[in-house]
Amino acid sequence: MMQITLKINGQEKIFSNDFVKARVFRNALKMNEKMRKEGNEISVETFDEMISFVVNVFDNQFTIDDVWDGLEAGRLQEEIMRVFNNVLNIGGLETKPALNDAEGKLVD
Repeated sequence: MMQITLKINGQEKIFSNDFVKARVFRNALKMNEKMRKEGNEISVETFDEMISFVVNVFDNQFTIDDVWDGLEAGRLQEEIMRVFNNVLNIGGLETKPALNDAEGKLVD
């Protein structure tokens, strides 16, 4: 079961999902491709897409704004990646960090 804790209206609320749709896994694969292409320079647009992805993982039990306003800034990326990696792991994949060579090109 996947869970995320958000602070909403001053109170911590725990959201959970014990059924991750195959379509969510497919969307994670597409997002993974995009993130690998961007490497360490993830754009604001991609970050927004990742947060939208998290909302979708939890079947829209909360909003994109709830995530932006309900997670501490220092934990935002860690939490988003935790959910993202959990979805890929459910589908049998492990994510690997993108590596760049000396010229900044992506290395597989």
